[in-house]
Amino acid sequence: MSHSIEEYYRKIDVLHERAIELHRERYKTVGGYDKNKCQQLIDDIKYLANLIKASEVDMEREFGQNRTQHK
Repeated sequence: MSHSIEEYYRKIDVLHERAIELHRERYKTVGGYDKNKCQQLIDDIKYLANLIKASEVDMEREFGQNRTQHK
């Protein structure tokens, strides 16, 4: 399945949000960090990275154009 640049960007944005969440959890200034939560976030980031890697991008789709409009 191909994605628009916008959809591709959203996937990357979610990966970025998870990375920030991981960083905040690992480097908390008060108390310790949750190793299980960090590992879960790492696994999620790796999964998202593989999805992004395998994604095809349709360069012909215009911004905001959904699949049914694209011919």
